[in-house]
Amino acid sequence: MKKLIFLLFLSFIINAKPEKPNQIDQQIINYTFNEDFDLAKKVAQEQIKQNPNSPKYYYYYISVKILEYYQKVAELTPENRAEGRKALNKEIIDYCETTIDKFDDSNFTTENKFYYGMIYGYLARISGVDGSWWSAFRKGMTAKGIMEDIIKADSQFYDAYLMLGMLNYYSDRFSGVIGFIAKVLGFSGNREQGLRYFQLAYEKGNLTFGQSALTLIEVYSSLEDNKYAALPYYENFLNKFPSNKRTLNAYCQDLMTTWNFNKVESLIKNDKQNLIEDYVKVRYYDLLGSSQQVIIFAEDALKDEKRLPRGAGNIRYNLVYNCWLIGDNNRVNKYEPALNEQSKERFNLNKNHEKESKWLHNLSVQMYNNKPLVEIENYIKTKPNLNNAKGFEDQYNLLVGAYYLDKNIYDKAEMFLKKSINATDNRDKYSAVRNLTEIYMRQNVDKAKVKTLLDVIDDLNNDRIKYRAKDLEKKYNL
Repeated sequence: MKKLIFLLFLSFIINAKPEKPNQIDQQIINYTFNEDFDLAKKVAQEQIKQNPNSPKYYYYYISVKILEYYQKVAELTPENRAEGRKALNKEIIDYCETTIDKFDDSNFTTENKFYYGMIYGYLARISGVDGSWWSAFRKGMTAKGIMEDIIKADSQFYDAYLMLGMLNYYSDRFSGVIGFIAKVLGFSGNREQGLRYFQLAYEKGNLTFGQSALTLIEVYSSLEDNKYAALPYYENFLNKFPSNKRTLNAYCQDLMTTWNFNKVESLIKNDKQNLIEDYVKVRYYDLLGSSQQVIIFAEDALKDEKRLPRGAGNIRYNLVYNCWLIGDNNRVNKYEPALNEQSKERFNLNKNHEKESKWLHNLSVQMYNNKPLVEIENYIKTKPNLNNAKGFEDQYNLLVGAYYLDKNIYDKAEMFLKKSINATDNRDKYSAVRNLTEIYMRQNVDKAKVKTLLDVIDDLNNDRIKYRAKDLEKKYNL
């Protein structure tokens, strides 16, 4: 009898665990995260017809629409972006609301309740993007309640932590009127708890690996600008979904920011599907000093500028600068007039200080090509006076500091980066602060140094580094 009771109890535990995606589900997931959105939607819609009384495939369909949304927004021209985003928001919001109205969750299995709660979460997210914050918070509270009920019913349903992580993490970032409304409705937020919940869903969930990985990538790469922390999530995601073009190109960008040029080279050489965009190749070849390659890919990219994402605006400047480096004046004359004012000022500064500019460029090329340390330090001894060219000395200190950081020579990295804390350009100052934060997180240093850095971070008033600074405060008990 005791044995029978034990077997029944064991059976209950096994059945309590959430099911893993079946073959059809996995097919939709693979199509979705490999960005074959049309096929993903087609299969999901077929399953909706066969299973109209379950929220499961509605959830999968909406998941596709959410990812497709970001692609469509990126493809909109600047003048059409606001109107286009509004129309896309409405399309998803209407579909979510119509779907929710179809169901009564009182008789749902735990798994179906999860899908239903995720649809509420998606509705909250897009309502927030649309600026409808009251609706966003109300829907978010419903999603929160559903996920908490799921975990109470089944503590091993780790996928439910993804939505709870989102609600905790993102609400911690609200400020002003939006932050006030959030707190009134119970969204006080907790960054650390949000990050823990993301990790639980990512490591132990059965249903949400793709969403969890992309969320952690967004959090670390963008919202907290901690590229080093983002890299493992990129790699695990792309191992499963290698055709995700958007994520692959973002990964290449972050690899270059963290000086992983060998990996970028390998990805470009093995890009059989031609997924890596020209603007990524322009940056890669510019950093490594391959001017002819820069020209080829920049000119190709500029044939259809509407396809270029935001953040790819340096392409024309890189083209002009590399033409100037190799003395191709015809191309300089062709492309220089179309530079924006900021790029024109930057280019003129380089032309007016040609010797210093080319010396600094050559130093960076040697570093990015991983020349031996002794060669780099011997070349540094030939440094010209950079003080007459606005910002050159700060760029030099940042470059050398980042180089020593990459080589794990932290004392020298810190010495150079601290010189750029007072840079005239806020972007240079921010880069110095970000790299110093990385050094102080990797090492144990005197608290006085950390306090000084935290004061600089406070003055910068930049949300990304402000949230990263919380890790410093925790580590040093400040």
